[in-house]
Amino acid sequence: MNDLEERTLARGVGAVFIVLLAALGNVSCSSGGHTGSSGANGSAGGFGGPTGNAGASSWLSGASPGSVVDNQYPCPGCATFPSLGGAECATGDLPAPTLVYPPNGVLLPPNMNVLEVQFIPNSDATLFEVDFTSQNTRVSVETPCVAAPDVRGGPSRGCGLTLPQAAWNDIANNNREALPLQVTVRATKKGLTCAKTSSNSSSIAFAKEDLAGGIYYWQSATYGGVGGKTGGIYSHDFGSLDPAPTPFYTSDASGTCVGCHTVSRDGLRMALETDDPDADDEMGDVHSLLMNIATRSAIGGKSISPGFQTFTHDHKTLVTSTFKAGMGMMPAKGMMPAKGMMPAKGGATPDLVWDLFDDTATLTTSPDVGGGLAATQPDLAPDDATMVFVVPQAGSISTAGDHHFMSGALYTSSFDASTAAFGAPSALLSPQGTQNFYYPSFSPDRAFVIFNSAPDGDSFFNRKARVQLLPYPNASSTPIDLPALNSAPAGAGDPDKLTNSWPKWSPFVQSYRGHRLLWVTFSSNRDYGLHLVNQGFDNCYPPESPDYDQPQPLSKQGVTYENCAQPQIWMAAVIVDNDGALVGVDRSFPAFWLPFQDVTSHNHTAQWVEKVVMQPPPDGGSCVALDDTCDGVDKTCCSDGICCYGTCLSDCSVIK
Repeated sequence: MNDLEERTLARGVGAVFIVLLAALGNVSCSSGGHTGSSGANGSAGGFGGPTGNAGASSWLSGASPGSVVDNQYPCPGCATFPSLGGAECATGDLPAPTLVYPPNGVLLPPNMNVLEVQFIPNSDATLFEVDFTSQNTRVSVETPCVAAPDVRGGPSRGCGLTLPQAAWNDIANNNREALPLQVTVRATKKGLTCAKTSSNSSSIAFAKEDLAGGIYYWQSATYGGVGGKTGGIYSHDFGSLDPAPTPFYTSDASGTCVGCHTVSRDGLRMALETDDPDADDEMGDVHSLLMNIATRSAIGGKSISPGFQTFTHDHKTLVTSTFKAGMGMMPAKGMMPAKGMMPAKGGATPDLVWDLFDDTATLTTSPDVGGGLAATQPDLAPDDATMVFVVPQAGSISTAGDHHFMSGALYTSSFDASTAAFGAPSALLSPQGTQNFYYPSFSPDRAFVIFNSAPDGDSFFNRKARVQLLPYPNASSTPIDLPALNSAPAGAGDPDKLTNSWPKWSPFVQSYRGHRLLWVTFSSNRDYGLHLVNQGFDNCYPPESPDYDQPQPLSKQGVTYENCAQPQIWMAAVIVDNDGALVGVDRSFPAFWLPFQDVTSHNHTAQWVEKVVMQPPPDGGSCVALDDTCDGVDKTCCSDGICCYGTCLSDCSVIK
């Protein structure tokens, strides 16, 4: 057994951080440093630097390069907290609090700017201190217990502290690419001169470089809100200090459901789909639309079939899958056939072509997929030279749309953007038995393909979905699993699966400790700290079943999602060295909850762009209401409408 394996066994899954860094090299823990305390996820020790029990001499021992920061942030009107390294309360006098969030071993972008530390008091303590300590940092933030609200309206399960910006700057800017910080919570109460340190700690570290680019994501429903009348497309620019998302195109009271979307890498174009609010899962009443993001104006889209799309890097060409139920039996948009008119599940077949549209939403060509294959879920590499896509098991595509299928295989084809010509399809990863591979996406350097893998079942919102990798072009038949990102090793017993779905890469490769790093976003039904418990709640997608292709029954209309698991967008760092020495080593770090999203909403399908294009300032400082005139420049529609050929409309049903 080698040294890496011994440390893995000794420290358990919770020590993934130190194991990964050891595998990557450049890890040197001070022999005089504090070993850390053991938490629920395993030991957080071995990183050097103190926790709440360590004195100043230990804190300074083996300090890493850089200036020392030692700041305290008292809360207004609060008593002076017992000093760090002072007397420790006996357990009989004051039980130890429990740290719940952030996750142990997480790597964070230094410009994320927002972090909520969540903990359970376990006592009648009245005052707390959250401490961040390492070899060069000691930052303490004092706080009373600010109740962390439960999304479902139940009693609060503990306390939350959102760091002030100055404290974030202290811990992030002074620890870029440095050894991890230990996070602990200490508790005290009136009449005591001692404090009790949390029974566990978490280790957090910061990347070297700021995270650039942004995402557009779908907020499909809000807890207590009615499907189709809440939510929409929202964006977040990682270069912004604004902790709230920006509404791009939202649902309105009339019930336009704004949902699935694809964004060009340059952030200038969006292909999206709107639906009526019946919360069904078929595509017969879906409208496709090509939009100019900067002006929030419709370009066209009437001939774009609902399905999956991908843009060339310059947004000049849009490639779409061309699913049509029953080969041409798709009803007119906005209409549904009578029950029985659509073929039974398995009877529908998508066209064996890709549709290509120019920047005016005009269909230019429909080249064959090749090999007699039916394909879906295309993704062009950033250089436009290769496209990865999915070939489902023959006859398994649901009549509801090409988002439902079984046993997907991953394929690639070369692509010449100048001639709109595809090369012959080549198998990249084939399923064994009931396996299903889907939602593939190229990394920005084209060195990896990330995708979803499930051992069985439908591709749509599969509870057992995991995020996995393949090197490209030298792919192997064995995907690279990411246990830390997925929150459990492959095959581990997990009766309530997390639905880790729709993985997408950040747009720029970063350097971290001499290695290559990217960030991955995905949606997941995992619990979020003290705010959101999803365990035990049902996936409410699809609302009926994959082969249900009729309008929703009255019993499902107006559903407010109280008893549904609420997916959230999570992000994790992944090492993307194409290095054989990393075989068998988990390349991923634990995932963290993206703090700008609304935790009361269902959040999915984050799409990355290199730059978030800000829409023009509204004329006169106000946006244009529905049914009023617009031009997308001086007269910009409010977020519940888009400029549809001179008029602000909620669904642009008169697309050209």
